[in-house]
Amino acid sequence: MMPIETRTATPGRASGKPRVVILGGGSGGLELAAQLGGSKDLEIVLVDREPSHLWKPRLHEFAAGTISSSLAELSFYLLGQLRGFRFEQGTVAGLDREARHVRLEPIRDRAGTVVAHEREIAYDWCIVALGGVVPDFDTQGVAEHAIRLDAKEDADRFRERFVAEMIEARTTGRPAEVVIVGSGATGTELAAYLRRSERAFFDQTDADRRTKLLGITILEAAPEIMPGADDGLRDKLVERLGTLGIEVETSVKVASVTPSEVCDERGKSWPADLVVWAAGLVGAPRLTALGLETDEKGRIPVDATLRSSVDERVYVMGDAAAFVPKGADKPLPPTAQAASQQASYLAAVLPLLVRGEPVEPFRYDDKGRIVSLAAAGTVGRIGVGAKDDLLIHGQFATAAYHALQRQHQWRVLGALRGTVAIAADMVSPAKGPALKLHGG
Repeated sequence: MMPIETRTATPGRASGKPRVVILGGGSGGLELAAQLGGSKDLEIVLVDREPSHLWKPRLHEFAAGTISSSLAELSFYLLGQLRGFRFEQGTVAGLDREARHVRLEPIRDRAGTVVAHEREIAYDWCIVALGGVVPDFDTQGVAEHAIRLDAKEDADRFRERFVAEMIEARTTGRPAEVVIVGSGATGTELAAYLRRSERAFFDQTDADRRTKLLGITILEAAPEIMPGADDGLRDKLVERLGTLGIEVETSVKVASVTPSEVCDERGKSWPADLVVWAAGLVGAPRLTALGLETDEKGRIPVDATLRSSVDERVYVMGDAAAFVPKGADKPLPPTAQAASQQASYLAAVLPLLVRGEPVEPFRYDDKGRIVSLAAAGTVGRIGVGAKDDLLIHGQFATAAYHALQRQHQWRVLGALRGTVAIAADMVSPAKGPALKLHGG
């Protein structure tokens, strides 16, 4: 394929170097900032509304209480010092693409008082990595009565409710009922880790451990669980979920969620003390404020180099991007794997773009799909070059599941600090159920 020509950037506003502003400190955005930070040719600014980074693929574990988020959070301020980029905390309000400015909303305290005024950050190149959110499809009652695991505060809210429901179940003898809508990785993994967390609420007698304190049901709108997975992986998932006593129902189109049940379009209902809405992913609502083209899922279409369709100085990556690989008929699914590969690609080509040199297109290497089901083990399918993909399970699958986060830690922290962080995580006492039934 012929390389794609680009134009040279104007000088940066502060350091005399061209400035790259990265919007969003998720897995891809932070990896890009860390890899480009300290560059002698570029000034790197990372923008995020939160002060710290949490690796989103583990939100289900934080929600279930099987690990502590404090062990996995990384301060953007500290990372900026360590990796040589500037961090600006704030919520993106929009882009002035003509002036090449990012606008940030004022920061308010809990009482609503403005404590930091609206700001503008000049850029020469802007990278949009604002991520995605779980849509409710205008389903009645979702906003009021269901929890979507889009951010750390969602996981914290779910965990608080889950603990309270489990204490009530232990007191009354009536099992708490959790209904999860959506059978993708988030839904299936959360279900498995909730079953693991149930053990923390048992008295440690054989008779007590045989009681049931938690009912878990997964509802899927498609005719089969985990749409897009191959039959071999799907069969393994169904088998493992069955061993955990997790009910799975397919072809269920949810019509409403109430404080006590989930109802489908046919009038069938499922009792629910807690509802998790994990039905897919679309572009974050903030993407529409950028003045860029978006598709039916709210994501920004990009070309072969991840450049936005309407502005040659704006690139898009991760869950925010609608990137269609060569020969494919639909965009890549929103995964941490895709975001990480796009971060590495942009880290390599941005210095070339700034110098006006041609760049090769982004090529996605699908390394497979792996799902961790806690006590029921890990299953997945990984790519093995030109050969057929390999269905894996057991310890090898578990190692492969953790490899993506290990790679993320290395890229964000560097080889030495990343290795130390990995070692600390591996020996952490929070590897088992970390739910606490007491204050403090």
